[in-house]
Amino acid sequence: MGVEETVLSRLLPTADEETSLNDSSSDLISKLSSDQEASGIGMRPRLVGSVAKGTYLRDPDLDVFLVFPKGTSFDIMTSTCERLGKAYLDSLERRFADHPYVHGVYQGYEVDLVPCYHMERGERVLSAVDRTPLHTDHIAENISTEQRNEARLLKAFMKGIGVYGADSRSRGFSGYLTELLILHYGDFLSVLEAATAWRQGEIVLTVSNGNDSVDNLIINDPVDPHRNVASAVHIDSLSVFIHAAKEYLIHPDERFYFPRQRAALSVEKASESISFRGTRLLCAITPDGGLSDDNLHSQAHKALGSMSVLLKRKGFNVLRSKYIHKGSLHFIFELEHDSLPEAELHNGPPVWVDNASDFLAKWNDAPFGPPFIEEGRWKVFRRRKSQTAADVLRSDLREASLGASLGRNGIKVLDHDGIFDYQMMEIVTHLLDTRMSWEV
Repeated sequence: MGVEETVLSRLLPTADEETSLNDSSSDLISKLSSDQEASGIGMRPRLVGSVAKGTYLRDPDLDVFLVFPKGTSFDIMTSTCERLGKAYLDSLERRFADHPYVHGVYQGYEVDLVPCYHMERGERVLSAVDRTPLHTDHIAENISTEQRNEARLLKAFMKGIGVYGADSRSRGFSGYLTELLILHYGDFLSVLEAATAWRQGEIVLTVSNGNDSVDNLIINDPVDPHRNVASAVHIDSLSVFIHAAKEYLIHPDERFYFPRQRAALSVEKASESISFRGTRLLCAITPDGGLSDDNLHSQAHKALGSMSVLLKRKGFNVLRSKYIHKGSLHFIFELEHDSLPEAELHNGPPVWVDNASDFLAKWNDAPFGPPFIEEGRWKVFRRRKSQTAADVLRSDLREASLGASLGRNGIKVLDHDGIFDYQMMEIVTHLLDTRMSWEV
């Protein structure tokens, strides 16, 4: 038995699991369809997503869309969705993506109950989720029985290497995108073969009236040709997939699908590694602001970039940076150095401009000596506001954009010596252990 066959045997549901899933999903759809108040306003429930398409992996969630006629008010859609969630789901949670929806549990299965408008192909969508029923129809009508398992392999492969999911945490390949790749190339191994030749900006699939996208990967949506299905794929996710495809084709291994757990470095090992490199670490910890998962990671990526820019602007060169969400958000930075001299050079105006005298008057009694002329302009050494990288994050963080919700309740900053504690080893490992998931 080859690697793919062995993996499929672990991915495919048993007959009993498939029967249970089908019975529960049918039962939930039947109850929602029978709701008199909802049916009276034209709502029609639909099972969508991987379960409806037969491309799901073990332990799937149920994606149920409540399809409303166009013209239904948004308030009626969301209130109906909440009422039906309360009536039929356990452990109900209100969530938000493109618009509000509810999450709960039905007969042991996690369920997303999502309101959307009915649309036909070619019609202008009112929200991104309106296309989803059409996506389900397109895949279900075009995918063969054999290709359903090929899609399962591709999804498990992408999940194992960490590039599955179009959410802001993963910034990778959506389930629909993997299915389109299988339809286009035929099977799992053919997708990998093709990916070995991909480059940034690769145009894989275009259909009539396609857009002029400049994204990392371009696969126009057969349902909506002006939309790039791959727009969420980050350049790093694309790169990891290309590299993993090359590696797997040479040395197929189950670890690409089912990677081992990455063990945290010991304090001693982490300290030794950093000492050998001669670099310095800095960490910032902030509450997550109670954000939904997708909004949380979207803001976290932006905050990480913004803090890196701030540190660089203040003279601290950031070599690498990462974040994890562990109750709070932990941002970690590896720096060339984490302290600077007390004096810094400050550039003034050209000697001949009218306000040059104002500059001289302001800095004549500067602590490190009066202004001097260099390259045609006045310059002076002034006292640096923040001499350490930790002080920059403590004192100047208002200059960085953390988003509306992050940093609101304060931020804790750990300097290099404060990081080497066993409680911090998870994020230190995330930064220092650069092995690919299948290499662990």
